[in-house]
Amino acid sequence: MKRFVVIVTSLLIIFVFVALNYLLWDRESLVTLRESNQASIDALSRINMNLGDEKSRLLEQNSVLMEQVSELKAKVEVMEKDILDKQSRIDEQTDFTLAMKQHLNPLPVKTAALDWINLLSKRTYGSAFMRGETDCRYWQNKWNLRTFTDYFEQNLDQIQIKLDEEQLPIIKVNPSPSTDWDINVELHALVELKENAKEDYLKQGENIFKITYTYNERIEQWLISSVTSEAVDEEPQPESEPETETSQDNESEPNN
Repeated sequence: MKRFVVIVTSLLIIFVFVALNYLLWDRESLVTLRESNQASIDALSRINMNLGDEKSRLLEQNSVLMEQVSELKAKVEVMEKDILDKQSRIDEQTDFTLAMKQHLNPLPVKTAALDWINLLSKRTYGSAFMRGETDCRYWQNKWNLRTFTDYFEQNLDQIQIKLDEEQLPIIKVNPSPSTDWDINVELHALVELKENAKEDYLKQGENIFKITYTYNERIEQWLISSVTSEAVDEEPQPESEPETETSQDNESEPNN
């Protein structure tokens, strides 16, 4: 009986000891878990605080950007209005210039073009060259005085202005559609080239000179800015209709 009481008492003591150890271990685990949770809460709080600060910064930046956008829109509207006003003035000036060019007296330009052909006819190539601007283009090329003179001396034999049925020069003046003071002249001339001449530019026979004049305000003269030419294709003569012989048959009436 005593042994049984001792065993029971020992088991009870062991049970109480184990229970106390479990309670102590569980308490330490709860303390550790609480500390871990607190650390997580603190970290999340710091993250949330940083996110809040970033949000505030972005909202402030967005507000600044919206103000800048509004200012830029206002500037764009002012610039668009200014551009429209300037374009309107440019259009008015363009229309005025084109209208003035349509009413421009063509006689000085005609005279200048005819004089230039006459200078070529007289072989005064230096004087003819001086009728052009410094950057004048001859058949799309920029020639100096030596090149200009050599070409005409080596290739041109004779040149004279083409006259119409009324013995007037065949010449036409066309103001260019641009706003600058360019005038296009088309002048017909009869060209006779030398033997073995190069026909890269002038052609044998009738040529149409296309000369562009620009008004030089400094010297108050019309100067040549470009010269090109093309040959006039001869119109085919209408074919004469072949003559048809008609024979008349003399029919004799029967005698009654």
